[in-house]
Amino acid sequence: MMRFCFDATMFGGDMGGAIELAAAKGLTAIEYRFGSFKVSASGAEVKGEERKYLERQSKLAADQNVEIACLASDYMHKPGDKTSYKKFHGMISKLLEVSTILNCGRISFFLEVGHDNAWKTKFEKEYETLHPLFEERGIKPLLRLSTPHEFRGVSLKRWRAIEPQDWRDLISGCPGLSLSFSPADYLWLGIDYLGALAAILPALEHIEAYDVEILRDLQRDSGMFGPLWWRYRRIGKGLVDWVQLIEALKLYGYEGAISAQFSDEFVGADQTSLENALDDAFSRLGFLIRR
Repeated sequence: MMRFCFDATMFGGDMGGAIELAAAKGLTAIEYRFGSFKVSASGAEVKGEERKYLERQSKLAADQNVEIACLASDYMHKPGDKTSYKKFHGMISKLLEVSTILNCGRISFFLEVGHDNAWKTKFEKEYETLHPLFEERGIKPLLRLSTPHEFRGVSLKRWRAIEPQDWRDLISGCPGLSLSFSPADYLWLGIDYLGALAAILPALEHIEAYDVEILRDLQRDSGMFGPLWWRYRRIGKGLVDWVQLIEALKLYGYEGAISAQFSDEFVGADQTSLENALDDAFSRLGFLIRR
């Protein structure tokens, strides 16, 4: 069943606070993000106080009927780079341990897009060692189609966005790989995000519900490669047609989470502002999902 979810990373002080906030608002799913972190050679194992903490959060989530729908890695892996892969492999191994304790069935991650097709072949080779780790735990790996944090507000002269043919190639070459879809990114890239759903749906496991504003004057003045002509907004403050999107998802039988995101420069970082943004997102999407 399709369900409303939200990025709870900035709420409640820690995961427990985020779970309690979700329960207090009658919400049944959260997403939680992790930045880059170091993992020692033997550090992927979760034990001691760390394990006890996560076990408490797992019990709290179960008691409050709150699903941890996805753990998202904000680290951007560069396929073929040995240093990057060592870090990425360590982080994924750790997150798999964490996901298992939290009964979370999805881990999403970013890949840096190269300037030719070699990056995809390199990742497919790396994925051969990652895939069994996911399979043995029954956890799904998701490729994030939103913009990596390092590139938000950065001119397209300096990076490449992931294109539909890129993820199609990766899905074909990486058994079990699924997608965390961002309609807002398709919109600013000029791709029909509604028309693309039929092709995306077989691999679709999660939706990152950003909205997006396009600053037409800046775009007309500087073109596609100019700076800062698009920016993420919270749901309802941009150009995504959420009514049409959710109706299309229902038509196609999507049963995953739609996770409200709050990367909006006009939303304050204080708890009150964030909760107001969350309440507004749920008021816009909740009834659409349920009706």
